[in-house]
Amino acid sequence: MTATATQDPFIKNLCMFIRAQDMSGAWESMSDDDVLAPYILSKEQRREIPLFGDPDPDILWRVEQYFNAIAMAIENKTGRAIAPIMKIHHEGWGRMILTAGKLVAVNSYMRELHRFGFDSVEAMSAKAQKLIDEGVATIEKYPDVAAA
Repeated sequence: MTATATQDPFIKNLCMFIRAQDMSGAWESMSDDDVLAPYILSKEQRREIPLFGDPDPDILWRVEQYFNAIAMAIENKTGRAIAPIMKIHHEGWGRMILTAGKLVAVNSYMRELHRFGFDSVEAMSAKAQKLIDEGVATIEKYPDVAAA
């Protein structure tokens, strides 16, 4: 991971959310690279993952933590409480929405969830930043709905 990535507020928040779920404290001594390793998959690794059966619960948990960190970043920038809502079909596709008040600030459709991952920490952060910017812009465009 680059020094820039370690200073990225999104990456810091994601690591915090992941470590907060560790009841034994084992992840506290792990480096951020090790904590984020399950999110990083090469294209070859993704191709090897079969697309049949229910998505692994660990993958669903990683998706949830990823969007929790995005929601927190939007909250920090807007001052609005963000609520993530995830609906995933057993075949591995679905939707994650982040709401602020009555406003859907982010609407992210996901497919091939079995293969959820990114080429690098930087790629993961860049994708998250696009969603964060989208959420902030939507809240700024419709502040009354976000406050409702």
